[in-house]
Amino acid sequence: MCNYSGMSDFSLLNLDKPIVAAFERLGFSTPTQIQRLAMPKALKKRDLYLQSETGTGKTLAYLAPSVSTIYSLDPSRGPLLLILCPTQELCVQVAHQAELLTEAAGLKLGVVSLLGGSPLSRQESALKKKPHIVVGTPGRTADLGRAGLLRLDRLEFLVLDEGDRLFSGEYREHVLWILERSSSKACKILASATISTSTKRLASGFMKDPVSIDLKDEGVLSRDIEHWVFYVEHRKRLDFLRKLHRALNPEKCLVFAGSGERVRRAEEILKTSGASVESLLAREEKEQRRVAIERFQQGSLRYLATTDLGARGLDIPGISHVISLDFPEESTWYVHRAGRTGRAGKPGISILLADAFELRRASKLAVDRGFVFRTKSLEAGQVVEPPVEEFFERVEKGEEEKQAYRKSRS
Repeated sequence: MCNYSGMSDFSLLNLDKPIVAAFERLGFSTPTQIQRLAMPKALKKRDLYLQSETGTGKTLAYLAPSVSTIYSLDPSRGPLLLILCPTQELCVQVAHQAELLTEAAGLKLGVVSLLGGSPLSRQESALKKKPHIVVGTPGRTADLGRAGLLRLDRLEFLVLDEGDRLFSGEYREHVLWILERSSSKACKILASATISTSTKRLASGFMKDPVSIDLKDEGVLSRDIEHWVFYVEHRKRLDFLRKLHRALNPEKCLVFAGSGERVRRAEEILKTSGASVESLLAREEKEQRRVAIERFQQGSLRYLATTDLGARGLDIPGISHVISLDFPEESTWYVHRAGRTGRAGKPGISILLADAFELRRASKLAVDRGFVFRTKSLEAGQVVEPPVEEFFERVEKGEEEKQAYRKSRS
């Protein structure tokens, strides 16, 4: 029997008592800003756009009110909460959060993960047990829906986690198919660190008078994360990574690169420097990716090298550093990269290697998102912070040398 006599800040958000008790048991006493704003509206089944920086509690912001609403309802004609995620890793993490929340609340709700590459027969058997909650990747979820094994017409909540990514080309067709066949009465929640105008345009046809909660300037990027930038020519960056490893020897570090080949080369460079490292690429086998993530989480690996597609949505505690070997083509992806560190109030460092063109783009993003890049350089194996004027003098000189080098090669 649960004791609900205690009060917490969560009890003021109209959540049912078992959910309030669950937050207390899980050690949460105060909701984050996104949770405080989103939960009451989701309880009223208002469609929502939730935009806030990584690590601000978006997952529980939609899980708690959804579970609070559905736990007493009958799931016999299909799941009541469907959460779509772009990657298998994020699906597993969200499903785990749902299990932790329901167990802490003392509720016996089935949670099923639908992952591409897993046996269909096993997932069909799991769905026959009538789970309240399904968490799935778009392709596998749509496949099971088309086969008549997953009903979507009784949904009370449909959540698109990492919504911007879900509406990108690789997932859009499946996501739209699911939206078109979901219950028109379902509360729809689109959550992401960044929600573009084009994403809102695509989603708008399925949303009923949505409320937009935009906390992109909540301050995590500026308060909990230090942003360093080094001027390094593209052809010199892998060698620079070796030097940076020796200078910093970070406790737990994610390394991002724009291509799989670049990731592989970064992995090789770090291995030859004596660092424990593995790569994480979207094309790798699911088990290989799972083992790499697990080893990184447990501290067996100091580095995990990956592309944006490989790591978006990963929630790994204790990452001390993030290194970007380039500024991503889509500027907002830097926000997702940097957000892998500085989580749960712990400080972190996000390091960018950039040329003059990338510096201009990075600077524009920093102004837009309210944080500052600290200009750094490596001298005698130590990270130093030269005066800004001196840093940009080096940039100008480096660009001149780069142009001269290109001319000599042509």
